[in-house]
Amino acid sequence: MIWSAVNRPAQCQSLWANMDEGLSTSGPRCFLEDTQNDILYVSGAFAMAGEDVISPGIMTWDGEHFSAMDCGFNWDCVSPFSSGGLGNGGVGTLTFWNGELYAGGDIYLINGQPASNVARWDGTTWQSLGLGLDGIVYRLHGYPDGLYAVGSFTHAGGIEANGLARWDGEAWHSVYGLPLYDDVNLIYDMAWYNDQIYICGNFGSANGISDIAYYDGTAWASVGNGIRGSFSQVNLLEVHNGLLYVAGAFAQTQPYGPPDNPGCGIVTWDGANWGQLGDGTCGSGNPTIYRMTWIQDTLYVTGRFSRIGGVPTGRVGRWDGTQWCSLVPPNYFYPDIGALGAYRDTLLIGGTFWEAGPDSIIRVGKWVGGDYTSACGLPTGVVPTEPIENELAIFPNPASDHIRIEFPDSAIGEQLVLFDATGRMVDTWRIDRSKTQLDLSQFGSGSYVLKTSAGQQARFVIARQR
Repeated sequence: MIWSAVNRPAQCQSLWANMDEGLSTSGPRCFLEDTQNDILYVSGAFAMAGEDVISPGIMTWDGEHFSAMDCGFNWDCVSPFSSGGLGNGGVGTLTFWNGELYAGGDIYLINGQPASNVARWDGTTWQSLGLGLDGIVYRLHGYPDGLYAVGSFTHAGGIEANGLARWDGEAWHSVYGLPLYDDVNLIYDMAWYNDQIYICGNFGSANGISDIAYYDGTAWASVGNGIRGSFSQVNLLEVHNGLLYVAGAFAQTQPYGPPDNPGCGIVTWDGANWGQLGDGTCGSGNPTIYRMTWIQDTLYVTGRFSRIGGVPTGRVGRWDGTQWCSLVPPNYFYPDIGALGAYRDTLLIGGTFWEAGPDSIIRVGKWVGGDYTSACGLPTGVVPTEPIENELAIFPNPASDHIRIEFPDSAIGEQLVLFDATGRMVDTWRIDRSKTQLDLSQFGSGSYVLKTSAGQQARFVIARQR
């Protein structure tokens, strides 16, 4: 059997538990663990934890309770009805640099004074960073040479930066003269990989660059052929075990991308080639991944996708290096998920939801489901996107109405067998030539495996517009 529902809990079994009394309004946007001091920072657009702890935009969690950080962002510590200093985006990113905590997002007031979207915690209160940034900050990263910020800003500290800037502790700087690709560059994340800086987001195709780029030592250049599509964007970059993980809203079917995109929702880059993590989010009406987090060598993702590794999901997936599993069945959270993180090796989730399966989880929860998975896809591993020699080559993949198959000479005369995602045989053919085209109109959307009686095989996905 290719995938199955395993360890399915009884209807009343809980997979998630509340954290204290939960959070107000929109819930968390970001989790950041401080392992040295054994504390978790939680940020977002919320104002309160329960009815008593007021700290707009930022709180700490000690494993049992939420606590305020001074007065948060522009609460006067007196009246719970005092105006906040946060826009709708709230505090969307946290990081450490030089031993201090930094916050970024949609921040316009700090301690009652005008602020520009980024702040430093001095151990007692929040402080502005010079003139700040003139647009929303989507992500902060601390590196030895400075604090890096990416976002929708055009200027940093008064100088042109176009969505990517570096703070050296005293002043802001532009980074490698990043050009303006659109009216405003939307840069969602960045990473240093193999001693080169990479950026990603939703920016135009000037100079052949689409949604992901790197600085090659002389100029900004495309990563492979980029990530393309009418609604494509790259949301996240993360380096793990020598690979750059790339996640976002992209696929190999329109409107999220053409067939030669490197994958669906999440792929890897090794500095020269793209790699796939199984089927990723192929087959989803919306393939988007918004958040990813690692717990040791296990990757967790969430977003808008409805399938992961070819199986249905409630939009929380786990990759163990060989296969995807769904942690929750479809329609598990209501209404939405917005954050993913970890504390003490426990998975955390946040969002606007107040229902999680059979339980009331007030916008933030921790995983208590043990080894439960609602479904798991075919074990694969990270494989190159080029066809493997002596294996079946299938184009396009994902497909809609038909596929073209190229067979090695040894397969001529053999039987070709099609299996669906449950491992059920659904059709057979006799191979009488090295190339053939199969009509898929009678088969539903999902993940399939083609095998020859000689042992060659290949996976593909049928993904039709909804």
